[in-house]
Amino acid sequence: MYKELISWLKQKGIKFEAGLTDNEISKVQTIYEILFPESFRFFLMEGLPVSRGFYNWRNTEQTNIEFIKRMITMPIDTIDEVVKEICWCDDWGKEPQNAMEAEKTIRKKLHEAPKLLPVYGHRYMPMLSGVQVPVISVHGTDIIYYGESLSDYFYIEFGTKKQEEIDFDSIRPIPFWSDIM
Repeated sequence: MYKELISWLKQKGIKFEAGLTDNEISKVQTIYEILFPESFRFFLMEGLPVSRGFYNWRNTEQTNIEFIKRMITMPIDTIDEVVKEICWCDDWGKEPQNAMEAEKTIRKKLHEAPKLLPVYGHRYMPMLSGVQVPVISVHGTDIIYYGESLSDYFYIEFGTKKQEEIDFDSIRPIPFWSDIM
């Protein structure tokens, strides 16, 4: 399914190891308490990118595990620290008059939101089921869509499509994260 994409990425200079096995996927999901979206799982099973900027999900050294865990929690921790700066989303209903109540509600929504799984650098894929899961760029509170899907994301990140060419109307919304973009 992802052979052509991986071949193209290799032409762009991305190095790959053999894909993760079913057992390795299960082990990774247990270690990080995650479930890969189908597209990300299928991609990683076809080939594991190991070039700089990518995350080596196979490496079970404690420092690597801690690093990836930090990357998974970083978006949540960042928003949690600056919750006062988050604008209320109309889709959440009427904004509480009390600022502390609004912050409490935003924090609740944040902690109920899908975890974000690092793909490359500060690009993340939300932990959602299905194949058509978008990729977002998260840099502090600056959060934008960076691909309609995993394949679309790679074509944007590595050069044949511009981020502005994304069909934003067709992107699957991500609970909470889409609300604060």
